[in-house]
This record gives sequence, C-alpha cells and structure tokens, in this order.
Amino acid sequence: MIKVWSRSRVLRSPTRRPRGLGIRGLLGVTAVAVATILTTGGVPVAAGSSTGSASHRFVFYPPKVPPQYGVHIMVNTKPYQRKPPFIIGYADASLSNSWRIMAKAEVEWGISLTHGLAKLVYTNANNSTSQQIADVEDLLARHVDAIILAATNTSALCPSIAKAVAQHVPVLILERAVSCRSYTEFINDRDNDNGYLQGAWVAQRLHGHGNVVIIGGQQGNGATIDEVDNALKILHRYPGIHVLTTQYADYEPGKCKEIMQALLARYPKIDAVESISGNQGVGCYDAVKAAGRVSQIKAWTGDDANGWMKIVARTHIPSIMTPIPVDAGKYAVLQAVKILEGKPVPEDFIVPKPNITPENIAHYVKFNRPDEWWWSGGLPCKFDPYCPHK
Repeated sequence: MIKVWSRSRVLRSPTRRPRGLGIRGLLGVTAVAVATILTTGGVPVAAGSSTGSASHRFVFYPPKVPPQYGVHIMVNTKPYQRKPPFIIGYADASLSNSWRIMAKAEVEWGISLTHGLAKLVYTNANNSTSQQIADVEDLLARHVDAIILAATNTSALCPSIAKAVAQHVPVLILERAVSCRSYTEFINDRDNDNGYLQGAWVAQRLHGHGNVVIIGGQQGNGATIDEVDNALKILHRYPGIHVLTTQYADYEPGKCKEIMQALLARYPKIDAVESISGNQGVGCYDAVKAAGRVSQIKAWTGDDANGWMKIVARTHIPSIMTPIPVDAGKYAVLQAVKILEGKPVPEDFIVPKPNITPENIAHYVKFNRPDEWWWSGGLPCKFDPYCPHK
C-alpha cells in the first residue's frame, strides 16, 4: 500500500498524534471563560465558590487541548493525480438528522463550485456499518476518482479505507474521526475540541460542584466518541462534579426529550445538561421546561443548530455554543479536487468555525428558518433544503 504522505514534505514526524486545537483556537466560549482560559496558560485558577466562602475555593483547570499536528504534515498527492473531469464518491453515514442533510447539501454546492470539473456519486448507509462497507466497495467498482467518507464507525471502515488508498483512490474523512491512519486527508471540524470546551464551560459554571448529565449523539461514531470522552476528561478533574449518567440520543430531538424526561424523574437535582448536539438538545430543553426545572440548570451546551440558537436567543439560558460547521461538506469536495490535481494538501484540513456567543448570537440565528437549519457560510438557497424562499 502506498504511503499517503511524502517524508520529504513532513514538517514533523508522520506518526499521528492526538488531534486538537491550540489555545489560540479556542472558540465559542463566553467572555468570562475565554478570559480565564487564555490568560492562565494552563495554570489552575482559584476563584471563590458560589457561596463566597473563603474556605471553599474553586480551582479552575483550563483545558489543555492538544495541538493540530496534522496541519503541518503535507500529503504527497502525486499518486492520485489525474485528468478531469473527476468523479467523486460520497459514502454518507445517513440522512437521519438535519446536520447530515445540510452537509450533503454543502457537498452538492461544492460540486457546483468546480464548474463541471467534478461530478458526484452518492451513497447512503442509513447508519449501517455493513452497508457502508458495501457502499465503498460499490464506489470502487464504479471507478470513482476519490471518496469522501462520513464513517459510521471509528474502526470498521479501516480496511475499506486502506483498500481504496492502495488502488490510488484518495479517501477524505468528513468530520467523524477514524482510528486508522491510512486515509489521505481529514476534514477536521474539531469535534474533540468541542468536548474539551464544553466540559470546561460546565465545570466553570458549576464552580466545580454539581450534578451533570451528558447526552451523546450516535454511540460508536468518531464525533460522539471524541466529544464525550474529552468532556469526561475535563469533568473528572473536579471531585465535586458528579456525572450522573451518559446517554445517547442519536442526534434526534424526540429521543433526547424522552431520555431527559426519564432522567428528570430519576434525579431530583440536575445542575448541568451537557448535550454534544444542539439539534437534539432542543428536545432535552423541552423536557426540562415541561417539568418546570429550567431555573435549576446552571449550564447548558449546544452548537450552531438553529433550534438551539433560537432557545438561547429567546430565553438567555446559560449556554456555550461550540459549532459543528456543515460547510465541512463543501470543503471536502474542494480538497478532493486539489488532491486529484496533484496539489499538496495538509493531512488535517481545519474547517473554519464561527465564534458564536450569547452576545453575537443574533447574527447567526435565523428565526424565519426551521429548527433543523444549521448556520452555513453562504450556502445558496438553491442548495439549502431549509431555505424559506424555495
């Protein structure tokens, strides 16, 4: 199997290190949290407890987010170079939630931006790993020039990735991390960073003491694993914080509501709801509101899902927004074209993120669009499945 990088272009050792974002890249945190994290350089910060007692001082540990080494490792794309037009296969995990629907729209927009240079072949695994393995086989049989993969599982797709790369078909991992290192480029929207930031936000809001419930997305995929694991790493540093349970809502608001209803019945005191997805978090909030316990929750987490941003903008609940940019789909296509043109690309392509805070949320939320819409950096109405003017 060919190497997907050239040692002559490697600025650091090609051994894959943990992905993460440097301190300068911490985004989407409230002003107080940003000030604390950025000015301490990783040194614990003492602060008075919520009761103001000098004998119970809260020590905040700013998250040490691993740097993104992959941005400095350049991939040798010459083995993949060919003449256009290019056929790009998109092996999608599913269309079972609105983020995936929007990401597909971004992929289609990206194809249009090539002005005929690339065509798309799309497959939908419907959240079945076995089906996605078969989808990759089908794309290879159809002689696609590149594959964009939104993996349903962190490890099960690794043999398929290796097989494609061995056939000189580059594989770009879209958003959901995988455990193997044979892919060509990772379109990295920094899910792991979101976990660190959400955990730190919750710890700081609770002053290191309180009961937390964590709601993950789809169990087993790379995005959920990164975010949940890294949030737990942060929260476990505080003996006074008790993670009551970790549940999985599959990014579905209805399921999140059902889970939260059960948790509210089971636990009389919940201080923070850490949902890795604002889309599903809408359902969690609805359950808490119906139970009359919104005032009890001192910290919420979410992202740039429109439904979540509407709630934060209207109610002013204390929430961090850690965006998961749907335009990762567009960038995946544009990076695939670069690879097929033989242009060097980084092993990790960092998807730009907006810095959404309670203070500027009015710039991002769209009250004339449904809850299912996600913030996008310019997706035209022609491609936007939730555009009100279609």
